Amino acid sequence: MPTPHVHHHDFAAANQALFDQHAHHAEHRPLAPEMAQSVFAAILQAYPFDREATAVMDYACGTGIVSRRLAAHCKTLVGVDISQGMVDQFNKGVQSHGISSEQMRAVRAELKGEAGELEGTKFDIVLCSLAYHHFGDIAATTRLLAFFLKPGGTLIVVDFPTMDIAAVPADFVDVIAHKGGIPEAAIKEVYDGAGLGGFRYVLFKGPKSDMHPEEMFLASGVKS
Repeated sequence: MPTPHVHHHDFAAANQALFDQHAHHAEHRPLAPEMAQSVFAAILQAYPFDREATAVMDYACGTGIVSRRLAAHCKTLVGVDISQGMVDQFNKGVQSHGISSEQMRAVRAELKGEAGELEGTKFDIVLCSLAYHHFGDIAATTRLLAFFLKPGGTLIVVDFPTMDIAAVPADFVDVIAHKGGIPEAAIKEVYDGAGLGGFRYVLFKGPKSDMHPEEMFLASGVKS
């Protein structure tokens, strides 16, 4: 199966504009907390977090609704998003939940995988939850995220194996690159292409809503 790769639309710009607009109420969408809790529980099962050592990057972090749940399980977490609105909400949420900004913060950045980005930091885990279906080129994104892993670090991607685009609100359709979801073969191909070994893929259930399917996947792989 060829890797899904959508060329004809600037999904990054479209997503930035839409999520800047929706950032202030993103966590108030129906079932958002329940969805975040399901994702968090799957991530905890997939990696042996060490509160005293684990460094995490949450890519396309949104408001931090998943990241904040990880605060008690990692030493540091840096959220990265192209939406300044989402980054602002993330950092407000960190403050309002009494989490230290030294432990957890978000930055607006369009990463290129170049030396010196994020102050040269490498991570034990790079996490991307429920965002891959928005990316036009998931192969390039996976190579980018692998760049920020320490040797032996793990990339964790959570997303939907199938989607019903007819159920998605009209203003979100144009920001979704992979309108049918991302099948297992496609995500394995991009992990292999990024040099990530020990590929694992598990399915789990989240809350079913009109917009999102109930079934999600968690993929993981390790940088050699």
